[in-house]
Amino acid sequence: MPADAEPARALLGNIFRGTAYLERMNEVLESALQFEDPEYLCLLAAPHEDDAPDGLVLFGTILGARLATKVHAVVSPDPLVQLALVDAVRETCRHSGERLVICELPNDPPFDVSAIALAARGFREEGRVDDLVRDGVALRLLVWRPGEESDA
Repeated sequence: MPADAEPARALLGNIFRGTAYLERMNEVLESALQFEDPEYLCLLAAPHEDDAPDGLVLFGTILGARLATKVHAVVSPDPLVQLALVDAVRETCRHSGERLVICELPNDPPFDVSAIALAARGFREEGRVDDLVRDGVALRLLVWRPGEESDA
């Protein structure tokens, strides 16, 4: 909700401050806060309803792709919160009948915890483009398909 905008921005700042990723993460969050584009949704995690969020996931449908969702980012300093957020996306996608969920993730330290959380929940690396993000930083394509044997 719009009331959650400042705490969500603060959370993104805590994780991505000083990196080349902060501006893009804020753009995706702003799109989610507009509620106008199903490609950009945000789910917050907090210990209690009135607490500040301790994690968020940015995700949404892939327009033009049948029953496909993209995870833009899983953000939290706490690996358990990241696991819970990935579980929430998986359950939502399973319930809506999605055929696949993808996440394009830089192979860079701000994304290390989320890469571990995604892998722990059945996402598999199905592609990698070396030096795409910048020299020395690959872009990884992680995919989860509901119902596959590797479905954790």
